[in-house]
Amino acid sequence: MTRGGSAALAVLAAVVVALGLSSCAQPADTARVNPTSPSATAAAARAAGERALALVTVPAELGFELEFEPAGADSPRARTDLEGRRITVFVRPGDASHRIAHDIAHEYGHAWDAVHMTAGTRAAYLRARGVPDAEWWPRRASDYATGAGDFAEVFAACRAASPEFRSRLAPAPADPCAMLLRAAG
Repeated sequence: MTRGGSAALAVLAAVVVALGLSSCAQPADTARVNPTSPSATAAAARAAGERALALVTVPAELGFELEFEPAGADSPRARTDLEGRRITVFVRPGDASHRIAHDIAHEYGHAWDAVHMTAGTRAAYLRARGVPDAEWWPRRASDYATGAGDFAEVFAACRAASPEFRSRLAPAPADPCAMLLRAAG
């Protein structure tokens, strides 16, 4: 083959490869996974959750199982099943790690509440937050305007590397960890 013919053949081969027209079969172990398939979405949610978990100081003594699921259209950000001792965080595509970390820590706040708090410590917490007459338990889906939700938000602010604070009961305390200690003592 001439030098010009070799160069033309090399250019043609490069064009075929670039256009994906190669007749070679892709090996099974490198086949692409459909990123919208349920297994790929669940794997992505777990991976994002595990990355976010590194930003949380987890209270291990609580004995709650933590799982990550892809969020559905009507999914809350997370939920805690107190009877089943399970926390589920619903991860949305594009969620920042700090947001997922905040959701993890918020739910651990609910678990801490269930395991360690009493009516007396809840009342002390509400007094320390300046809202002694607030309801503790939510009557609707969102808990951000109740004692339980505010406690979970302060717990999250203490335990997660996140700038978020969603409570509507009281403003973010200057030192969330000190607030938790003050309310407990």
